[in-house]
Amino acid sequence: MKKQEPLRKKILKHTEDFILEHGRSPVSVAVLCKEMKIKEAAFFSVFPSIEAVEKAIWKEWIDQVIDAVSSGAEWHGFSARERYLAFLFSWTQAALPKRSLLLVSFARTCQHDNPSRLEGLRSSFREFAAAIIERGRETREIAERGPLVSLYPEVLYLHWRWVLDFYLKDESEGFERTDAFIEKTVGFAFDLLRSQAIDSAADLARFLLPKMPWFQGFGGR
Repeated sequence: MKKQEPLRKKILKHTEDFILEHGRSPVSVAVLCKEMKIKEAAFFSVFPSIEAVEKAIWKEWIDQVIDAVSSGAEWHGFSARERYLAFLFSWTQAALPKRSLLLVSFARTCQHDNPSRLEGLRSSFREFAAAIIERGRETREIAERGPLVSLYPEVLYLHWRWVLDFYLKDESEGFERTDAFIEKTVGFAFDLLRSQAIDSAADLARFLLPKMPWFQGFGGR
């Protein structure tokens, strides 16, 4: 595998560049290999398909963010909420150099969709989220609700997809609205998990409603 690692990285990088240049994935392995000037046999020795390359791009990216944030010196002392916030803010920084690729790949994707290219990312995220949930149960930030607790990693995944969607539409300076969105929605999410949602729901509504076009029109009448 180590001998194939340079080729693997080359394929990943070339696929990213292709998506950015053409606004779509390569239509076939043959097309990609022709551009890269490599034999198809070399490609198939590393990846079984173009789809597998895309899955690897996003899985490796989220794995790198998770590894970086969880290896920090302060991680062990963080509460569950602090860990999740630390992850999201680290993720927004890691998203900056990939913003163009994210826009091409996800700008037209609803946060409730589950494209196959995100299967690996979703698996890694859910495993990470499960550890955060377990930390929350230890610190009593998260209420015990029997079998419902097993659904929480998916709840956090859907929340992250919501953050991604907000970030891709954010045009504020330094993406400061995304930072505020993260703070308020994470507060709301953890209050829900702790059964104290009313105050956070009101705070979130005060943040979101004035920015809604229909609300602005109503307020101007």
